[in-house]
Amino acid sequence: MAFDLNALTAYTDELSLDLIAKAVLTTDLMNEIDVRAGLSAGTVAINLMDGDLNVNDLSCGWNPSGDVAFTQVDICIRDKQVKMDLCPEDLRQYWLSQRMSPSAWQETVPFEEVIANYYVERVKKYNEDFLINGDGTCDGIKGQITSSTANVPAAPAAWTVNNAVDQALDIFDAIDESVKDRDDLIMIVSPAYYQTLRRALVAQNYFHYNQGDGVNSIDLIGTNCKVVKSSGLVGSDYVAAGPAKFIVAGTGLQDDMSTMQFFYDRGFDVVKFTAKWRLGVAVSQVNVFATNGLA
Repeated sequence: MAFDLNALTAYTDELSLDLIAKAVLTTDLMNEIDVRAGLSAGTVAINLMDGDLNVNDLSCGWNPSGDVAFTQVDICIRDKQVKMDLCPEDLRQYWLSQRMSPSAWQETVPFEEVIANYYVERVKKYNEDFLINGDGTCDGIKGQITSSTANVPAAPAAWTVNNAVDQALDIFDAIDESVKDRDDLIMIVSPAYYQTLRRALVAQNYFHYNQGDGVNSIDLIGTNCKVVKSSGLVGSDYVAAGPAKFIVAGTGLQDDMSTMQFFYDRGFDVVKFTAKWRLGVAVSQVNVFATNGLA
């Protein structure tokens, strides 16, 4: 006697392990720059002051010279949203039904916390891309700190293990001297360049230098500049460096970026998922920054 199994499919245990969200590449440039929360307008101006100091030889009379100049740099703030309809009944034919209520009135979806946390990470990554690349007519950091507006080293090139340290130091040297002694200097690079620089430091026996936390930032040897990676630069050779506090991110309520709401809509008989937030970025004084000008 033998078992006839032709009418069955191979068994897969789909219930013993919980749902795991796929990994999302996230970095946190917003932790480094100047974040201004509570902004309600669509465009917000950063007010700047500059002036001339004209020193002359002492003489009688009154011969005034010099001006105080006021300028503005605008933060273009965008309003963003995510809206999804999730129908729990679509899950009845699959293993997820085991995590659902037996009631015909299904007003929740399984694994709400996992789904919400996953989309928090996705929004975080979107915002990182926004800070670097902007959105439509709103330029990001890459569109504001360019080879025509900032300082460029003599021979910029794509980073390799052999040249990454020299290239990073060249970009640091190109930062305007007026801000080079500040304690908030950062160099923004892609995750790939970050790893290349870390390997270059080891390959050139600079491992004994303080390298920051090594996870999100590296202290560039011989400088007061911190190298930070941004997922907004994935696949890019672009590098920019300058004062972190001169990069201003404007938001509405900062908590909005991590608030995801699920609610049951009786009219449509679906669980709705929504998120809303506001974000913009501006570089107040691009002329003091340095960039390699690469794409």
